[in-house]
Amino acid sequence: MKQFIRSKVPPAIIEKLRKAKNKFRILFQRQQHPNIGEESYVDPSVQVLGWKNIKIGHHSCIGQDTWININHRETEKIGLIIGNNCFIGRRNFFSSGDYIKIGDYCLTGVDCHFLGSDHIYTSPFLPYIIAGTTNGGIINVGVNCWLGASVTILKGVSIGYGSIIGSATVVTKSIPPLSIVVGNPCRIIKRFDLQLQSWVNVERYPEDGDKYLLAETEYLENLRKSYPVIQMPVIASSKLLGDL
Repeated sequence: MKQFIRSKVPPAIIEKLRKAKNKFRILFQRQQHPNIGEESYVDPSVQVLGWKNIKIGHHSCIGQDTWININHRETEKIGLIIGNNCFIGRRNFFSSGDYIKIGDYCLTGVDCHFLGSDHIYTSPFLPYIIAGTTNGGIINVGVNCWLGASVTILKGVSIGYGSIIGSATVVTKSIPPLSIVVGNPCRIIKRFDLQLQSWVNVERYPEDGDKYLLAETEYLENLRKSYPVIQMPVIASSKLLGDL
């Protein structure tokens, strides 16, 4: 019956209904959770442990079955910041120690993991599940980074703006801006040469190349001027929004 009705309704009407449903859901969520920015979408399947400890910017999207776990929720300190114009893929996992920050314009694939906190394992004679979790771990993902599917980022890591992290990479160390990174453990394979205006193998990146890098604030300001609002592909974030 559902298929029959769908086949008889003009596509333009279906699209209007879908947009209206999505807008209603966004407005309802903002009433429930004021820490979600304007026109951002958090799928109903997303589980958040610590709503008071997170902040999501405007025009961002958090995909289906993502789990956000703020391990230390005793205060109202922000443990996770997801910036503006971000798309967080399905089944991402955030485990916040001190804090995790995802910069504006970031894109993550499915099954990415941000491991800012560990279970305490001081004694093997205490069940790890009740031993508590560590605090102090920081993860900082810079502006306009793209993380492929199944990327894992460990605590104590910063990723410079404009970087690309290949699928299944385990990021164990900090990464400079405008880098392409792959592997487990991660290794830098390319940097963006601002003089050549192209990606080059890391061996060919000039020794003085970093002196031409913009400050992240300037890089972000340039993006904001050119792309103040990104229209998120919200339909890609949840099965609730149907097929095309």
